[in-house]
Amino acid sequence: MAISTDDVETLRKFKEKTKAPYPLLSDPGGKVASQWVGLMPLVKLAKRANFVVGQDGTVKEVIEGGDAIDPTAAVNACPAAKGEP
Repeated sequence: MAISTDDVETLRKFKEKTKAPYPLLSDPGGKVASQWVGLMPLVKLAKRANFVVGQDGTVKEVIEGGDAIDPTAAVNACPAAKGEP
């Protein structure tokens, strides 16, 4: 799942364009983003980050900034990709 401060229509277009195989949720007020990664000063957009969360609900890996643009690192960090439960 991805959460963005973008509006629903922008996320719909992004999902269509990228064929993202996961749900995209809109957080226009930045409430969720501010609790997880924070918002960029002045523009109030979410900082880019990918969180890998295990089945037990714990955060296993955090990939931030420019490294989070390509989801490959997050996918590779997934316990399932490593053959872990």
